[in-house]
Amino acid sequence: MEIGGKEPNDPCIIWHFVGVGSRIVVVFETPPNEKGPLTRRLDTLAEAFFSMTDHAAGPGSTRTPPDVAGRRLDDELTRLAERAGARGAAVFDVASPVVWGASRAADAAADALLEDAIVHMRGTESELRPGHTSRFVMKPDVECLARVFAGLYVLILVFEGPLSEPTAVGAVVHALPLIERLVLALPPVDPPSGGAKVMRLPLPRRG
Repeated sequence: MEIGGKEPNDPCIIWHFVGVGSRIVVVFETPPNEKGPLTRRLDTLAEAFFSMTDHAAGPGSTRTPPDVAGRRLDDELTRLAERAGARGAAVFDVASPVVWGASRAADAAADALLEDAIVHMRGTESELRPGHTSRFVMKPDVECLARVFAGLYVLILVFEGPLSEPTAVGAVVHALPLIERLVLALPPVDPPSGGAKVMRLPLPRRG
């Protein structure tokens, strides 16, 4: 376990975020050839472990604290974008203008691309089918994947350039259960008086 400090960037390390400032860290003697499968295995093992400890501790401890859920949601969306080869990932809902979580973008261009994708997808909500991952073309070199979950939330990923649909959809299916749990742990957000829109933008940046 690692507590505090910046997120690891050593090529010999894979890690899983478990709470504010806390990580499970695995250190290899030499950089692994493929981090993706190892990171997914660590995610699966860690989530299974914490699910069991939550259950054993009793009903009062099964809900993730809202501040932890928000941070973990952004972390999971960042990992999902990396695994899927996407420029960014976000969660919004169809009942309000709120953006509940977003991946940490590598640069301002990725931020802008994800914001444009959110606006674009809000105009195509009626085309989404629960239980299915839908593919949309924003413009010739930019595409989106979108999936509805928990009735009103939409998970989107935006891609620039070639899109490997089997890889991206597989990453979405793998990540969705945890993302849904974290979103449902977030507190409701009420618009301020006067009817002003509430949007969680600008998106969080990496670093």
